Amino acid sequence: MASEDALTRFIRSAEAAGVDVRPVRYPAGTRTAVDAAVAIGCEVAQIVKSLVCTGPTGPVLALTAGHNRIDLQRLSDVVGGKVRMATAEEARDATGYSIGGTPPFGHVEAIPTFIDPDLLAHTTVYGAAGTPDSCFPITPDQLLVVTGATAEAFTST
Repeated sequence: MASEDALTRFIRSAEAAGVDVRPVRYPAGTRTAVDAAVAIGCEVAQIVKSLVCTGPTGPVLALTAGHNRIDLQRLSDVVGGKVRMATAEEARDATGYSIGGTPPFGHVEAIPTFIDPDLLAHTTVYGAAGTPDSCFPITPDQLLVVTGATAEAFTST
């Protein structure tokens, strides 16, 4: 799957969801939260990490602030059963995107989504736009609406 195709697919899915996204490409890449924050010129805490996990009933998406780490035990408690990080193949199958470029929405299937409350403290946050070298700005309120996410404490610093 070519990067252009993934970016275009994400833009189309965002438009279909009624969200106007304006992705920016960063040639040096935005694969990690720190890389993304440096490229964008924002705080690491404003980066949305879209982490795909596998739970008792299938995939779970944990939208995590860039400066936090997912706590799988806490997420398991939230979900109500054991959760583990998805493999690269499981994440791609669930979302249609590769790890490092997984956007917070626009996936091939609806995925139960949880959002780190720390992301809600900002006026703008930045998520991956389908490729490891693209990001887009969005307000936390828009992100909550388009993802249907539930705010839950599932991280550690």
